[in-house]
Amino acid sequence: MIQKLRRQFILVAMCSTLAVLTVIIGTMNIIYYRNIIRNADALLLMLGENDGRFPDHTHTSKKQILIGIEQLNEKGSRVEINPETPFETRYFSVCFTKEKEVETVDTGKITAVLTKDAIEYAKQVLMTGKTSGFCKEYRYLLVYSDEKPTVIFVDMGRELKSFRTILYTSVGVSFFGVLTVFLLVLFFSKKVFIPVEESYSKQKQFITDASHELKTPLTIISANVEVLEMESEENDWTISIKKQVQRMVSLVEQMVSLSRMDEEKVVLQKRDFSLSFVMEEICESFAPLAAAKKIEFIKELAPDVMYYGDEKMIRQMISALLDNSMKYGKEEGTVSVSLFRKGKRAEIILWNSVEDIKKGNLDILFERFYRLDESRNSNQGGSGIGLSIVKSIVDAHKGKISAHSTDGKSIKFHILLS
Repeated sequence: MIQKLRRQFILVAMCSTLAVLTVIIGTMNIIYYRNIIRNADALLLMLGENDGRFPDHTHTSKKQILIGIEQLNEKGSRVEINPETPFETRYFSVCFTKEKEVETVDTGKITAVLTKDAIEYAKQVLMTGKTSGFCKEYRYLLVYSDEKPTVIFVDMGRELKSFRTILYTSVGVSFFGVLTVFLLVLFFSKKVFIPVEESYSKQKQFITDASHELKTPLTIISANVEVLEMESEENDWTISIKKQVQRMVSLVEQMVSLSRMDEEKVVLQKRDFSLSFVMEEICESFAPLAAAKKIEFIKELAPDVMYYGDEKMIRQMISALLDNSMKYGKEEGTVSVSLFRKGKRAEIILWNSVEDIKKGNLDILFERFYRLDESRNSNQGGSGIGLSIVKSIVDAHKGKISAHSTDGKSIKFHILLS
């Protein structure tokens, strides 16, 4: 139990850390990427307004360039451009005629692109029909002048390389950060849960000791009642005492059983056995009780379903489920038991009608000492531990169990045994 709680704590801590880092790293890289795209688009807009060339920097001040870009940029973002920008920017352009024939090609500001490559890139852009985007590592803009299309490209290789470097570096640093946090949480969580583990161990030890201590007085009370009945006749008082003693003995045994099931080091006596035969045998033992309560008992058990597990515990689990259905089910109602093979798993479904129950998920029934109707269920002699033991047995076998009601007049227990 403590180890499971510790694993959940580590999982929550790591998920929270991973979520925060993902948001931070993702936001940083998205902002950086959008900035370099916005800067490239601003340059393309300036080139488009000046026939594929930068304004004459010898006659244009830095302030005038910035103002011009702000007017051209639809988002109004300021782009830092200085007189050196025309010499640092690598760009080329291809101008077409109205008939989409190549008219001029300008590759004077870039050496990595040949004229034929520039023409090929420009034709690809015309075929896409898009006005802006990427062609390889070149950001392009399609503009029209007198119905003549011109495609302007700006080399984004250095910027994209820087972006990838920052992206990979941030992801790598985040990975090692998450790994470091995991190791720290793994180390300190053990220390944090030491008081919890000690308290839990003391609680389990108290339950075990108290259960053993209770057995002696219960045995004595039972023996004294029998002596009283030998000296005098059996009466309502002695019958009531024996009934309550038996109930206490059953409760003590269940508490000890549940305490043992909570031990994660419990060793299951696993072996291959016929689950179909076991369930058929248990169902037959409950048939007389169902007949006495006028309950329609339906069985649908697939033959030859083999299972590898602790047969004794599985028998206890099925018996507890059937006992719960017979005890708290509707008088003259229906109890249905099904067994199927689902892949490598065994699927058990137990359905029974009830008088009135809450709709939806009812997994709360597996909580210890929980009762839906205290006044009604207390008359049945139950302790509220039976279904908790069922869940512990299912968990010990790495299975899953759930309880659900669709109409408020019935309840279905669904078990998948791995």
